[in-house]
Amino acid sequence: MVYTIVLVLLAVLPINSTGSVINNTYLISIRLDYILHFVTILPWMFLLWKTGGVSFSSNLYQAFLYIIIGLIFALATETIQYFLPYRAFNINDILANCLGVVLGSLFFLL
Repeated sequence: MVYTIVLVLLAVLPINSTGSVINNTYLISIRLDYILHFVTILPWMFLLWKTGGVSFSSNLYQAFLYIIIGLIFALATETIQYFLPYRAFNINDILANCLGVVLGSLFFLL
């Protein structure tokens, strides 16, 4: 729960404006910003699985429900930024968040 609050705060606080250095830093031609989105959602998804006590093999429906919840959360944290004048909405951030959800789930399942 605390990690979820931290992610929401990171999504709404004015810490990464359009001209921020993080938007102009690249790692292997991928913006550092996208990697950070991926890396912050990855443990959130793992924690969601861990606290819910769901295993993919025991309850397939609930496992897919967790993935859907993760994808909605990933989409929502970026969509909120569209309505904040001091934050920038970016479709690539949504893709990085969703990749974090999927890989976070895979890491948990493995």
